[in-house]
Amino acid sequence: MLLAYFQLALSMALVGINISIGKEIVSHIPVFLFSELRFLIALLILLPLLSMRGEWKSSWSKEEGVVLFWQSFFGVFLFSICMLYGVKWTTATSAGIITSTVPACIALLSFWILKEKLLRNSLWAILLSVCGIGLITFSGESQELSRISMLGNLLVFLAVISEALFTIFAKRLSGKITPFQMTAAINGISFVLFLPFAIAEGMSFSWGSVPAATWLLVVYYAVTASVLSFFLWYKGVAKVDASKAGLFTGMMPISAALVAVLFLGEGFTWFHAIGMLCVLGSIYIGTNTKDRPAAVIAKD
Repeated sequence: MLLAYFQLALSMALVGINISIGKEIVSHIPVFLFSELRFLIALLILLPLLSMRGEWKSSWSKEEGVVLFWQSFFGVFLFSICMLYGVKWTTATSAGIITSTVPACIALLSFWILKEKLLRNSLWAILLSVCGIGLITFSGESQELSRISMLGNLLVFLAVISEALFTIFAKRLSGKITPFQMTAAINGISFVLFLPFAIAEGMSFSWGSVPAATWLLVVYYAVTASVLSFFLWYKGVAKVDASKAGLFTGMMPISAALVAVLFLGEGFTWFHAIGMLCVLGSIYIGTNTKDRPAAVIAKD
């Protein structure tokens, strides 16, 4: 079980680290074109490995194929679009606070869709996680909240729901499709979904204007975000409840904040410190299996 927790934590830490790297990349390459290149590189790595591992052939049912499609559509395609345009029409503070509800959304969706039980310590862990991530996010922005666009907030919240559904679908497929196959399938489906938008951006893009260092970052991003992060998440979520897995999304803002402080020179405040402790505390509480039966909230 500890290995599964480590895999989940490392997966989300990689996502957080890549936030700063992604910002640097999209300053030179359009978002949809960059996404397409990311999935292309990932597939060039994954497809030969699938063949070498003897996992090229699969006996997926039609239902499992449909779940894979919706996982990619919600967790990768729709998430990217909603977050991309949502943050344009709302403040960064509001977007961060809204995304801090990911653990709660995963827990609630796993309760309704997967019929998982909500334990008392899980509820406390969710509350602590939301507070912690909110503190980390809120401390990084001082813009007033009075002019928040409701449309932007709605889009960011839809991105949160999409991220939660990604974990729910992954849990439904665990044990039926190998993590390696799921990783390759998600990248392949996402490649097709982003293709029309990438072609439109690529036709008017000045390819020679991109620095060589940026191309290296694209390769690094593809390997860590599209291969390692997906694979580690699938491995970990197969062994734990989706609600517990959701708590580890708290590692994303922690790693993002540490990278910003250590490598980008951004300030570190008491809000950051308290927020990180809250998130780590939520993971400890949520993964503590000593729950009493009386604390169980079951769905009728």
